[in-house]
Amino acid sequence: MMPKLAVKLDFDEFPPEYTCRGANRSPPIRVEGILSNIESLAILATASPEGGESRVAWVLWNLPSVEQIPAGFPEGETVESPLHARQGRNDFGTLGYRGPCPEAGTTEVYLFRVYALDLDLPLASGATWEDMVRTMEGSMNQVGEVVVFATG
Repeated sequence: MMPKLAVKLDFDEFPPEYTCRGANRSPPIRVEGILSNIESLAILATASPEGGESRVAWVLWNLPSVEQIPAGFPEGETVESPLHARQGRNDFGTLGYRGPCPEAGTTEVYLFRVYALDLDLPLASGATWEDMVRTMEGSMNQVGEVVVFATG
């Protein structure tokens, strides 16, 4: 069985800074238990609104193998700061992170899944989450996830 990663955020419910009501910044993510052979990390975040369909909110790969992924990745295909990474197209039509934006009185559930890979993915920036998952096949050594909520 694949060893698990422990994936943690500093909150159970989104502070406004990481949502459409604030700065819409990607949150800091802690990753514990990374194996020594891991070369890169990838992130897939999905948004599930109450009574609605799940949508991909963030696709990120070729992150360095670090235990602390900082907040605030800007939009764009290839990012150099806060860490080097490539980003794909989310289901909201942008390249990068899209924070929750629940309607008043509703809740949106976000799932952050982190993959630990034994290589950098040979995948062009701007790809879809399906492309990323397909390219990861055979190189995925570990996976972990965390679920957080946003209320409107």
